[in-house]
Amino acid sequence: MPEMRRFRPEDFEQLWALDQRCFPRDIAYSRQELAYYLRQASAICLTAWEEEQVSGFILGHLEARGVGHIITLDVDSSARRTGLGSALMKALEAKFAAAGCNSILLEVAVNNRSALEFYKRHGYTVLKTLRRYYPGGLDGLLMGKPIAITGSSAFRELIQW
Repeated sequence: MPEMRRFRPEDFEQLWALDQRCFPRDIAYSRQELAYYLRQASAICLTAWEEEQVSGFILGHLEARGVGHIITLDVDSSARRTGLGSALMKALEAKFAAAGCNSILLEVAVNNRSALEFYKRHGYTVLKTLRRYYPGGLDGLLMGKPIAITGSSAFRELIQW
C-alpha cells in the first residue's frame, strides 16, 4: 500500500495532473479551481504516494452543521482496484468524524458508473438528482451518508433543501 500523508503545497502539480487524467476535460478541475479548494481553511486533503509519484488523493471540506463534503477522489488508473480508493475514503471519513461531522455529502456524474458503485459499496445513497450540474448539461447525483447515529436526524434535515 502506498504511503499516505496530508497534502503539502509542493504536491500541487502532481495532484492537478492526476485530476486531469482521472476526469474528462470539462469535468476535471482547472489549476485555479483545485488551488481554491485546497486553500480553504476547511480543506482536508490526504494523498497517497508510491516512489515519489502521487497514486491517489481525496479532498474534502468541513461544512456547516456537522457536514463533511467530499470534493474529489482521484486514483491513478494503475492503482485502481487495489483498495487505495477505499483506504483514502475511510481515512477522510475518520477525519470528518473526528472533527464532529455527523454526515457526508458528495456529487457524482450520473454516467460515472464505477464511482456510483464504489460510493454505494461505502454506504452512500442517492439523495437527489442535480439537473444540469456538470458542463454540457450532464446531470449529477447528490449522495450522502450519516456517519453517526446521532446525526441521522440532522442528515435528513440537511437533504430537505
